[in-house]
Amino acid sequence: MKAKRGAAMLCAACLIWTGAAALPAPAAVCAAEEEAAPVFEGLKYEITDGAVTITGVTEDLEGEVTVPAEIEKLPVTKIGAGAFQFNTKITAVTLPESVTEIGAAAFKSCFVLKTVTLPSGLTEIADNTFLKSRKLESIAVPEHVKHIGEMAFANCDSLADLTLPEGLETVGADAFLYTPWMYAQREKNPFVVINHVLIDGKACSGDITLPSDITVIGEGAFAYNHDIINVLIPETVKEIRAYGIFDCNRLESVTILNPDCEIYDMKATISNNYARHEPFMLGTIRGFENAAAQAYCEKYEYPYEVLKAVKGDLDLNGKVSAEDAQSALNYYVKSIAGKNPELNDLQKEGADVNGDGAIDSADAQLILLYYVKNTIANHPTAWEALTAESGAESE
Repeated sequence: MKAKRGAAMLCAACLIWTGAAALPAPAAVCAAEEEAAPVFEGLKYEITDGAVTITGVTEDLEGEVTVPAEIEKLPVTKIGAGAFQFNTKITAVTLPESVTEIGAAAFKSCFVLKTVTLPSGLTEIADNTFLKSRKLESIAVPEHVKHIGEMAFANCDSLADLTLPEGLETVGADAFLYTPWMYAQREKNPFVVINHVLIDGKACSGDITLPSDITVIGEGAFAYNHDIINVLIPETVKEIRAYGIFDCNRLESVTILNPDCEIYDMKATISNNYARHEPFMLGTIRGFENAAAQAYCEKYEYPYEVLKAVKGDLDLNGKVSAEDAQSALNYYVKSIAGKNPELNDLQKEGADVNGDGAIDSADAQLILLYYVKNTIANHPTAWEALTAESGAESE
């Protein structure tokens, strides 16, 4: 005790003598008095509640590293937040099956790390876990992992081989941003979907209709996509997560066909502008009367348009197109095949363009003709004229 008191007094005397600022000295004194973290084979660790957490590595640790299952006869159960981050010498890491948790940014910016073997007991990959580990080439995410955090693998410039579990439920925003794996997925399909969750739609452009196998628009899926214009969200989509359609500055409309679709309660979830730290929706959100989308718009004072039946507009996006004609034909084919066609009441009303009470190939043909004359040929033609013309031809 006397030695410590003497050291502190000596430090104080030096500060007075030199006239130096007093701020850095207490931290230095405290650091000197703290016990150094224990080290096992280059791994720094701490013991809490009878288990070991790896907290860091020594500067001389390099090459291939295998983390032991036990240290001091206690199980190694956790890799602490930032434990390996900014390392420039370790090329491979194998984690034991005893590890059940990896902290945020644990392997962030490990500049020469190529491979990591993860334990099967993991249930989550935390935010920024492998962010900017630019040499990471391949990784298999264990089958019990349910959640991958924000930017978990972002900027892994070499990550082309990625295996994801079938039971994965949520993926954070930009989890795979700027990876070769993501680029390859976008080339296959601009809608990158994992287990019915749209995790990325940044390669989409123009007027888009989400595929019917999507049930969730994931966090940040369309964020900063400046190429989409009109978005049609089918009845199958039950949820739009945070920042799902954020700051898409060419966005004119979003049509939501599921009246019960849950929209993350935040103004930025759907927006086409962002100024002075405030998101805005200067376009229009469209949906059914008294739908969840209408409540969302009323809360955040966004423009909302109640959907109504429009002749020939089966997808309810406000336009008549070749896709509408195809939808009418698909409905007819499914009907005569005894299958259950997928059109709601408004769509059915819009599909019966000749008003004969049935939806068949004649309606599909009229819709296609209307599209060709009015849009392709730019020759405005009313439905009545097309119906009369079609009737004359049939006679």
